[in-house]
Amino acid sequence: MEHVIDINRYTYSDYLTWAEIRVELINGVRHFMSGVSKWHTRVTIKLSRYIDQFWDLLKGEKYFVFHAPFDVILFPEEELLKSKTIVQPDLGICLKEKVKGDNVIVGAPELIIEVTSTNLDYDYRIKYELYQKAGVKEYWIVNPKERIISAYILDENRNKFKEVVYFELKQNSKIISEVIEGLEIDLNKIFDFRGLE
Repeated sequence: MEHVIDINRYTYSDYLTWAEIRVELINGVRHFMSGVSKWHTRVTIKLSRYIDQFWDLLKGEKYFVFHAPFDVILFPEEELLKSKTIVQPDLGICLKEKVKGDNVIVGAPELIIEVTSTNLDYDYRIKYELYQKAGVKEYWIVNPKERIISAYILDENRNKFKEVVYFELKQNSKIISEVIEGLEIDLNKIFDFRGLE
């Protein structure tokens, strides 16, 4: 996914007026987002399906499951409209009390999943640092082409992500969340690309 940056400074109030474009706001700077690859689309749809099944098992009692475009205000200002960092992760899970209104999560979700497309630096560096600083407890970066998921768990004592754990496609391989109890996903089903290659 290519990102073009607008160096002007904006707030959530400005962000709400940009309904026709897909954009994220990081420290007041707009990051325009383009379309995604067929690999990104396929993996995102499959992950959504499995995470939705997990949510159905919980009957939505504790968590809220979301996917882009859904606004996440990572560093909320006292007056929300003055907040300067709003992202739209590909997928995520947060505690229900963080959902405000119909389309906003206020604060760091418990789990964020980003699926890589064309701009790897955006997910592996910019968003990594942003999510770590915000206190996201678990961050997965899914690389469809390499068929690898990089999982980062927050060390809450140091407020830093621990060393990355890689989950690679092998027979009967699964990724199991350390933060969301009971969430496990079969990589063979996620990385099944029959018809795309």
